[in-house]
Amino acid sequence: MPSSALAGVRDVLIPPRCAGCRQPGSWYCVACRDSSEPTVRRSGTLALVATGAHEGLLREAIHRLKYGNEPGLADEPGSLVASRIAADLSLGEPLDALVPVPLHPSRRRSRGYDQARALAEVAADLTGVPVLAALHRLRGGSAQATLGQLERRANVHGAFAGIAGSRRGLEVGLIDDVATTGATLLDAAAAARACGARTVRAYVVAIEE
Repeated sequence: MPSSALAGVRDVLIPPRCAGCRQPGSWYCVACRDSSEPTVRRSGTLALVATGAHEGLLREAIHRLKYGNEPGLADEPGSLVASRIAADLSLGEPLDALVPVPLHPSRRRSRGYDQARALAEVAADLTGVPVLAALHRLRGGSAQATLGQLERRANVHGAFAGIAGSRRGLEVGLIDDVATTGATLLDAAAAARACGARTVRAYVVAIEE
């Protein structure tokens, strides 16, 4: 069943309420979407594009997506990510594949879904850039939110891998929900390059300022 049809069924069974302001009518209302200011920065060698700062309404939406057992909330943040991808495409910056930054299988099982994959699928539907599950998470480690900056880098170092040459020559867009120090995305980008990706840039819903 197409994602739009699934969304329609979901909205009948679970009346949507904005993840930001909690007003009924949609999962993330236009006013809350418009309050997000896109941000572009570099994290080491990686260009990182965010739809807004990880605070306020956007932070609340992401928290509910990750921890509230509400995978349907990926639709609205995912469309924000899609808008940033579409903007880059319109500027002539090519993108061959969207690669979600994967959860460790044990964490995915406990959560019931992978929020980065859900965001990537929404963005793919809206931009036409396909999702390729190119990376695997080799180890879970501690939750990044509980660690300091140096600990976060050590926690994810070597955490991702893929099949050598499987993404040879591709322009890859990593997809994730939040960037803090950028450690997770940098390690995922290194793994994507090891798979043969020609260029890698990252798109996230929100970034820690």
